[in-house]
Amino acid sequence: MNILKNRLSSNLCLVWTLFLGISLFSNTVRAQSNLKPNISPVEEAQLDTEFTEKGINAWREGYVVSNFVFNDINNKKFKLYDLLDKPLVIELWELDNTLAPKNKEYLKKFYSQYNINILSICSEDYPNEIRKLSKEQNLKWSAIYDDYRRFNGKSFTDTHGLKGAGFVVITPDKKIRMIVNNTANIGKVGVYLQKYFATESE
Repeated sequence: MNILKNRLSSNLCLVWTLFLGISLFSNTVRAQSNLKPNISPVEEAQLDTEFTEKGINAWREGYVVSNFVFNDINNKKFKLYDLLDKPLVIELWELDNTLAPKNKEYLKKFYSQYNINILSICSEDYPNEIRKLSKEQNLKWSAIYDDYRRFNGKSFTDTHGLKGAGFVVITPDKKIRMIVNNTANIGKVGVYLQKYFATESE
């Protein structure tokens, strides 16, 4: 009987020793983890997709356009939606386009006849030249330039599927109403404005 009691007590001692050892080990591990510096994981900087992926498929007639951020030739930032308090005509042009000066004259007439905003987007990164031409032509609206570094080495028109387009008409509900291919077709813009916005300007 004494032998049985001795065995039981030695087993209990062994279990107690093991339990005590495990508790001490877990406390040590917990204490060491508390010593680690409380550093939150570094979040990767979010890529500005405002100029690239976002809106690639939105530049279609009937689609709602994204609220792009632009820098004008005076390095002033503005958003596309800032110009949608009125119907907006976007002109896509190049410095060496022989039709550009003539089209600016048409656009100036549209600007004075109808209650619209106009945004000229030049596909080249020469702000001084664009600034000079804008001053010579007495443009009253924003004329911005494509900074290729912000479009992954592509122009705004290439990035957003507007290659070959000359004009885009967007209404205050943010919907693209008309995409006119080729800068030679500015007459289509005039017909559209006459049809839908002539009475509003009178």
